[in-house]
Amino acid sequence: MKSGPQNQNVIKTVDDLIWATENNPSLVEECFKQVTVLADLERYLKWLHDAQASITVVSRLNRHQSRELGIHPSSAAKSGACLLKLYYECTGKVTPERTYDQKFQQIWDTGSLLHDLHQAHFREMYGDRFKDEVKLSDDRLHIKSSADGIFDFDRVRIVLEIKSIKEGGNFGWAKVQQAPMEDNVRQAYFYMRLSNTPFAIIFYVCKNNGEFKEHPIIFDPAVWAIICQTTVEPVVAAAYAGGPMVKATVGWHCKQCSFYRGCSAVKEEQSYAKGTTRSWKQP
Repeated sequence: MKSGPQNQNVIKTVDDLIWATENNPSLVEECFKQVTVLADLERYLKWLHDAQASITVVSRLNRHQSRELGIHPSSAAKSGACLLKLYYECTGKVTPERTYDQKFQQIWDTGSLLHDLHQAHFREMYGDRFKDEVKLSDDRLHIKSSADGIFDFDRVRIVLEIKSIKEGGNFGWAKVQQAPMEDNVRQAYFYMRLSNTPFAIIFYVCKNNGEFKEHPIIFDPAVWAIICQTTVEPVVAAAYAGGPMVKATVGWHCKQCSFYRGCSAVKEEQSYAKGTTRSWKQP
């Protein structure tokens, strides 16, 4: 049996969580109730208004899209993630193209501004109990990323994942009222695993009406094992082997991929389509 945490009233690591799940389930319930920041934020925002206080928010709208070679949670957490794309991001075997899309850039900038705004609020609210843009990596799994933030409270540590969202559509504000989006949950799992943090909050900010919605998440080793087995480990194995042994997810979305022009799966698909057409036209 694993020894418990030094202070058996807290759950601050994944090992603490595993021990408490096996030996003190009521502690897990108590701590999970503390995985929340929404009420604090709403009180703080009212205080800002009543006190006529000011807060400085600094934003950097980044146009430099290059990033370290590796598996990035924002890509790997997507439903039906293309393993070949992850392989290219991990190895650099194909150079991504930068294309300009004004609408997408404006959406990205708006999301960046909302992230910076709420990270500034949390820094003011919690001081050194909140760290933003926490760099995370796992050399063995070739994962490179950063979390929006980590809260370190008296009894719990919590990863923060901020998502800006709009009203309407299949993936809009109404969609996350009962539960978070599965892609967002998987992304939070990467950050919890890499930072050895047992809990997470997926914090939605609605761009249309300014409302908030938070969903607390608890780490489950079995779920992480599935993510590793189906997504991470096949890409890492292919990278070490020096060749793409992973399956591509080919479809209409390929034209939106930055690796489109150099992708071997796309070239193979196009070659097959042309050959089929020539054969069909023959008498």
